[in-house]
Amino acid sequence: MAALAPKVLITSNSSFVGFRTLVATLEAGYRVLGAVPRREDADHIHSTPSIKRIGNLGGNLAFITVPDIAADLSLAEAVKRDVEYIIHTDSPMTVNSTITADRYDSQIVQPLLKGTNNVLSAALGNPSIKRVVMTSSLMAIAPYNELFELESFTTFNDASPIQNPDPPYENAVEALCAGKGKALAATNTFLVKNKPHFTVINLMPGIVIGHNELAKTWRDLNKGSNQQSLRHLLGEDVSTKLPSQTVFVDDVAKVHALALNTEKVAKTQNFLLSSSGNIGSLWYRALEIVKKEYMDAVKKGLLSLDGEQPINRVMVDDGKTEKVFNIKFAGFDKQIRSLLDQWVQLKMKEEKEE
Repeated sequence: MAALAPKVLITSNSSFVGFRTLVATLEAGYRVLGAVPRREDADHIHSTPSIKRIGNLGGNLAFITVPDIAADLSLAEAVKRDVEYIIHTDSPMTVNSTITADRYDSQIVQPLLKGTNNVLSAALGNPSIKRVVMTSSLMAIAPYNELFELESFTTFNDASPIQNPDPPYENAVEALCAGKGKALAATNTFLVKNKPHFTVINLMPGIVIGHNELAKTWRDLNKGSNQQSLRHLLGEDVSTKLPSQTVFVDDVAKVHALALNTEKVAKTQNFLLSSSGNIGSLWYRALEIVKKEYMDAVKKGLLSLDGEQPINRVMVDDGKTEKVFNIKFAGFDKQIRSLLDQWVQLKMKEEKEE
């Protein structure tokens, strides 16, 4: 009888990055135990083309309901289910814009921090865990003002100092930066204090762009980092700058799966994930793509050439990531086309149904 493949516990499977990571992990040959907040999220995942394409999973995919990762002992039961690896996915550079200023710390920063601590504590209590892969962010090491306001002359890398500002925060995005930094700092403190039996890989993506298979409507697609990427392509003159560092969602997912290999990727390490290095992604390039390839959608009112998205140039050195994982990150053009193709498809589908 053939030995069972190693099992990976993945959190936030119903999220943009989490779902693609689940698919990439299954495709890499692992068994997956997905933590979802609601049972219907598991049903939705099972119904997706990617899961159907993978075919007979033979018990390689199962789910456990975890309503709140930030709740105490939220993963205590999940790690007991023959788990050897954990991938803790979380939104790298997105936030709920409806959160008011008085709740930035309690609703943004603290859940990120508590979720990270819960994952690490659960892993510490299970001697079978070999590695934990964390979805961190470029936000954890790049100051808020150097990402979104002022041109930075710093080249950020995997060893750059962690940003750990305390409240008050100017806005929700600054709070998210703080939460990502505090979560990464907490991971480092945990490792020093506990000297665990497992290693930790922290992955630090920039703005993640691409198709979202869980999106049933264009409204579902127009959320998070994809919403940030679409605003000017829908005619909005955006006042807030966006960092020039982006990465394709499929590449982010693939690196999460590759990071489980403790032989090829040894010891605890950090990795930046970005597609364009010091050049960065040029947001006006998205308008050029629309003008060249999506004019039918413009004529139908599905896209616009009238918007503008200011760029904040941010420089990174992510050569280590491509070398270690033997991957060439897809460029900005592919990222945007992936998003626009799905946007147009979903908009046209709704028009036909009306």
